[in-house]
Amino acid sequence: MTLLGPGMTRRLRLWSGLVLFLYASCHLVNHAFGIRSIEAMDAAGDVLLDPWQSPPGLAVLYAALLLHAGLGIRAFWRRRHLRIPLLEKAQLLLGLAIPILLIAHAAAIRYAEAVYDLPIGFDRVVYQLWVVYPEIGVPRQTLLMIVVWLHGCIGMRNWLRTFPWYAAAVPALTAAATLVPVLAVIGFINAGLDMRAFALADPALLPTHVVDVPGTEQARRFGSVGHFVDRLTLAYIALLGAIVALRAARDWHSARFRALRVTYPGGRVVTVPIGFSVLEASRWAGIPHASVCGGRGRCSTCRVDVVAGAEGLPPPGNEERKLLQRIGAPASVRLACQIRPERDIAVVPLVHAELVAGPATANAGLPGGGRREALVAALFIDLRQSTRLADDRLPYDTLFIVERYIKAVSSAVREWDGHVTNIAGDGIMSVFGSAGAGHSAARDAFRAALSIWEGIDALNRELGQELSEPLRVGIGLHVGVALVSLKWTGTLQDMPFLGDTGNVAARLEAQTKRLDAVMLASKEAVSMVAGGRLLPSFSPIDLPGKQEPVQAACFRDIGQLRELLGQGGRSSGAPASQA
Repeated sequence: MTLLGPGMTRRLRLWSGLVLFLYASCHLVNHAFGIRSIEAMDAAGDVLLDPWQSPPGLAVLYAALLLHAGLGIRAFWRRRHLRIPLLEKAQLLLGLAIPILLIAHAAAIRYAEAVYDLPIGFDRVVYQLWVVYPEIGVPRQTLLMIVVWLHGCIGMRNWLRTFPWYAAAVPALTAAATLVPVLAVIGFINAGLDMRAFALADPALLPTHVVDVPGTEQARRFGSVGHFVDRLTLAYIALLGAIVALRAARDWHSARFRALRVTYPGGRVVTVPIGFSVLEASRWAGIPHASVCGGRGRCSTCRVDVVAGAEGLPPPGNEERKLLQRIGAPASVRLACQIRPERDIAVVPLVHAELVAGPATANAGLPGGGRREALVAALFIDLRQSTRLADDRLPYDTLFIVERYIKAVSSAVREWDGHVTNIAGDGIMSVFGSAGAGHSAARDAFRAALSIWEGIDALNRELGQELSEPLRVGIGLHVGVALVSLKWTGTLQDMPFLGDTGNVAARLEAQTKRLDAVMLASKEAVSMVAGGRLLPSFSPIDLPGKQEPVQAACFRDIGQLRELLGQGGRSSGAPASQA
């Protein structure tokens, strides 16, 4: 039992990382003002950096720095091997490298100000880097900015990609992530060249706090700061070396004296030291194992059915239990990234790795498609009492009517940039927003629902002589995050969306008959399109497989749907036969 559970550790790492990323952003933006002048950097620093130098700011900053660095070293120690995806490996190694570069800059400034009360401003820092030690200072400082920014951006991506709006925000976030370091480096170079030119033109004009005169007390004190920085850097490198050595000793001991076997389908057995998670065991042995979130416990794609050895596992932690309850998993199902067995175990991965290409699924923009998480709207339509169509009617006549119904629905879906993903009998599932336009997915789905409603009314008028009673449909609509494919070929392998969103839409449709409604739409979906208009009333709907009721709005008249979409004055040309 550890002092910090996995959930608390993730939250501490996230919040400390957000504080440090905010500080790094302020620092780099401040550097960008060097494009104008060193004086502009100083002026901008009054706004961007001075709040961080106040006692509360320093307390938050250094607490976050120590906590984040400590958790990073802890993660390096706990990770049993480095056979991990490239992006995870890059984030880990960049994080470990940051202190080596940072100590010479930040620790030197803080030590000089706190111990010797020496004035440190942008002019002195720039002078030291560009005039005194240009061969070492300039490349080290530039590398520090790049390493810190890359590490932070990888962490931000891993966090933000879990939000439904992330896909739509990727272009803006990418532009910001590119511009900030580029402008910072340009500003740093411009300020440095200005300082170098000024120093070469007339060194005597440089302030005394910028230049160290040999033999003075200031020069002696700054020399002492340099010795402290060197010792601190060597201490950190020694710490990393000790951890590497201890890891090697631990792995040797575990492999020799404390090993267990993980059995996979097909009889494949992997022997790993105690302490490996099941996901780490799969990666160690090169067994494909899905893991969209990279083993951080933020998704369920790595889940396995524990068919033997479950009695030796500790119960799920709070975060794992909530996630498993959300997907309705049975007691034998666990997250492979969260379980670290201490005795032999047999598991069956439940999500095929080829369907979910690990943490790199967001790279689905590459040729050939791929998968990523996105906010989508699912629209499910079903023809009620369709079996009556065959009564006293020739088979081809029945087929003609059903085909007209399917065509009316499919045309409406395509008209509003949706995709028909499945047709089972007279039930039609469609998805909106799979191309990444999550912000408009709900509105397009509601517009398609209105077009379908009007299309069925028009079909009833057209086929009035052939129908003993009007065609009636039920419609369910819901929005949520789903795993979507960027390349739809009509096969399950490339199914546009997978997840609970479509299930909820279908189950809402199933309740329309009981509630004498044409359409049921979840509160989440309605709220996304209502804008400033008055929201309809919502009722709790109990759905099979859901522990909590789903709040949904009933649409019994086509006018309600038009009013929601701001089309209250529009007429369909005939009374709403569906009501």
